[in-house]
Amino acid sequence: MPYNQNLSKFPHLKNLFNIPYEPTRQDPLPILWCGLWTRGFASSATWQTHPSGQRRHSDWQVRGDRAHPSSQGMVCVKGATVSETLHKDRLQFPMMRDAIGQPLRRVSWDEALNRIVDRIQTVRETQGVDAICMYGSGQFQTEDYYIAQKLLKGCLGTNNFDANSRLCMSSAVAGYIRSFGSDGPPCCYDDLDLTDCAFLIGTNTAECHPIVFNRLRRHHKNNPHVKLIVVDPRCTPTAKVADLHLAIHPGTDIDLLNGIAHLLVRWGNLDGSFIQQHTQGFAEFLELIRTYTPDFVAQRCRISPTDLETAARYWGEASRVLSMWSMGINQSSEGTAKVCSIVNLHLMTGQIGKPGAGPFSLTGQPNAMGGREAGGLCGLLPGYRSVVNPEHRAEVEQFWQLPAGQISPIPVAPPGR
Repeated sequence: MPYNQNLSKFPHLKNLFNIPYEPTRQDPLPILWCGLWTRGFASSATWQTHPSGQRRHSDWQVRGDRAHPSSQGMVCVKGATVSETLHKDRLQFPMMRDAIGQPLRRVSWDEALNRIVDRIQTVRETQGVDAICMYGSGQFQTEDYYIAQKLLKGCLGTNNFDANSRLCMSSAVAGYIRSFGSDGPPCCYDDLDLTDCAFLIGTNTAECHPIVFNRLRRHHKNNPHVKLIVVDPRCTPTAKVADLHLAIHPGTDIDLLNGIAHLLVRWGNLDGSFIQQHTQGFAEFLELIRTYTPDFVAQRCRISPTDLETAARYWGEASRVLSMWSMGINQSSEGTAKVCSIVNLHLMTGQIGKPGAGPFSLTGQPNAMGGREAGGLCGLLPGYRSVVNPEHRAEVEQFWQLPAGQISPIPVAPPGR
């Protein structure tokens, strides 16, 4: 989740509020988390503009930022065409109406903000603060998410904030918290260039996360020893370039993962020191996977025992295993259990906490991870903290200079509270 580090680097924000701003050729305008630059076709220090004086999307240019730590200058289709949205039916001024059947009318920012504040105050005074809620978006920048938490959870005192992560990432959130106690993926994009075994499950990365995949694929092609395993019932563009494609029967992900674990235990491909020092419940886990024999798993997943053993051998022999998954794992009634099963493989082999290794969830929208880091779900607070933890609430209250007890300990208020 690459995010903006210094808002002073974003003079383009002035353009979003219709404030004149003329960049120079040396004045790049990075506007997206994925490291895009947008800039008008410039002659000297001016933009090319339409004779009417209005800028059109054709007056803008998009190129990747080669210095960006994650995208490294690569641009996906969505990013390459972002300029088409800059002036196409975009809202430039606050618009308001008093009734749904009335036409919208342009109002000032003062009038719009006063209306919002008055409505919030009325609801808070008549129905209570938990009658107020906010739903965020993956299009939020990290700073937007943070200020929203400060407003809702700090100023108003309600945890009724949720966002797109509730729909696309809840399984990853719950799986990370259950396994590690915190929703913080222990990986980074540099790991794509360092792994020697990439295990992709429930993700068509080539089409859905092309920048990530192109970077991984480049590493894969340039290093013949690197293995790429793709688990997907379909033969996707991602699966077509894999060293091993496991076309399992839909819904048998946990069977496959436990079957790999069974073989790793049988072959002794474990990190005993890591298990002893950093895990709990390993004896119970051994009992769980005891029945996941190659024949049983192969029958359940409808793959060959040989392919299952190949996957386990690639994992067991690798020095650095990086697993990645997306909606194919998360969007499931067993999504949390599937995430924990992936994490279990990393824990039992010590494939975590080192370069090129770890369980890496791929988000469904651009800044879903940034939102979670800033507390963008009803049960979270900024910095991987939890609203149910009294120490975490006290830390945030002190940092925000709030009175003790201002942040509610209840993630979602019950009706009538």
